[in-house]
Amino acid sequence: MNNAKADIFAAIAKARPAKTKDAVAIAAQANELAAAMREFRPPAEGDDLVDLFMARASSEKVGASIERVDALGALPGAVARYSRANGLGTDFSLQPDAGLERLDWGAMKPSREIAPDTILAVGIARSGVAETGTLVFHSDPEAPTLFAFLPDHHIVAIEAQKIRRWLEDYAIAEIGTVAPRNVNLVTGASGTTDIEGVLVRGAHGPRSLHIVIIGNAC
Repeated sequence: MNNAKADIFAAIAKARPAKTKDAVAIAAQANELAAAMREFRPPAEGDDLVDLFMARASSEKVGASIERVDALGALPGAVARYSRANGLGTDFSLQPDAGLERLDWGAMKPSREIAPDTILAVGIARSGVAETGTLVFHSDPEAPTLFAFLPDHHIVAIEAQKIRRWLEDYAIAEIGTVAPRNVNLVTGASGTTDIEGVLVRGAHGPRSLHIVIIGNAC
């Protein structure tokens, strides 16, 4: 390593705060970093986070479809309507979330199994980011990562009160002092323009994303 590189790395090491496992210190550092980001944020666009989230998520570039329901109990009806409209039948994969499994799915036939050829899967997001229309998923036994990537059609419920304005707002509110094993930020249906500049959906994940917003923000 030449002297210039050594000097750069030494300066980085000197400026970097000492590592700590103290929960209070970690929270303080997170808040300090979030505060520092505020001066770089674009101007806020309106006060209604749900409206902003919907506008971003349903934009042409993001490409999700959206509907709103009053309560989680209305999710099976939303799933049935989407399935009928798209000719998907009654079989679907259901994220093994206790709240979702307690719902009355009626004629729909949920399964815990997920596979590369799964047509429709239904899940629930941990949080949302209004700034970009992004859904946030934490991996755990009730939220296997593959449910967000394998199905052709993905229907995702999100509670309106869990939509945050900025990404760092989510990080402070949702992660706290213990980070999950895996975090996936999903912004719209999968798409790529790598081939001749033509937008192709479903290249790296679901071809269609339908978001069901539950309730109202506090």
